[in-house]
Amino acid sequence: MRGFMRESVNPEPPFQNNTVFALRFKRNLSFHRILFFLITGVFSLSLISGGQEQSKNLPEQPKNPIKPQKVYRMTVLGKKTWTETGLDVSKGQIIHFEAEGGMSLQMGNPIAYCGPEGYSMKTVQQPVEDKNIGALIGKVVKLLSIEEDEETGEEIRNEKTELFYIGPENEVRMPLSGKLHLGINEDVTEDNDGEYRVKFYLEKDAR
Repeated sequence: MRGFMRESVNPEPPFQNNTVFALRFKRNLSFHRILFFLITGVFSLSLISGGQEQSKNLPEQPKNPIKPQKVYRMTVLGKKTWTETGLDVSKGQIIHFEAEGGMSLQMGNPIAYCGPEGYSMKTVQQPVEDKNIGALIGKVVKLLSIEEDEETGEEIRNEKTELFYIGPENEVRMPLSGKLHLGINEDVTEDNDGEYRVKFYLEKDAR
């Protein structure tokens, strides 16, 4: 009896054990909820930041596509290797070019004068090696991605470029989609003088 009474002194009611268990369960549940929200929040932020970083590598969409039934006119200066047209072209489009004017490939030297067909000579200092130096040429530049230098923070543009010959008159099928540029078939243009006046239009759109 004494042992039985000893075990029965101040007995812990069953409902207190349930209450303690319930409190512990609630605390654990609250902790896991907080942990869950923290993990999902960090994961969501990483997705957002990852998306923003990835968006830098998306190519630019055409902002000013060349329009049919419109004639464009530009002046290409001899002192500039490349002149931007500000136009976007699509691969497969056929553009008709006509050019006139002339320039000196060596200022003060009357012999080194040519028209859009170029001077009858080829050097290693020209973009299109198999055509005359000083000839009117073009290129299409396609933006592949934009990255940021981790050390300097400078923007790095990864591009693909295709060159083509124009001369005094030519119809050229665009080799790829991108920005259209006109230029002189010479890398050293500081001592040049003169200009080409170029007229061009979309002869046939891409299929």
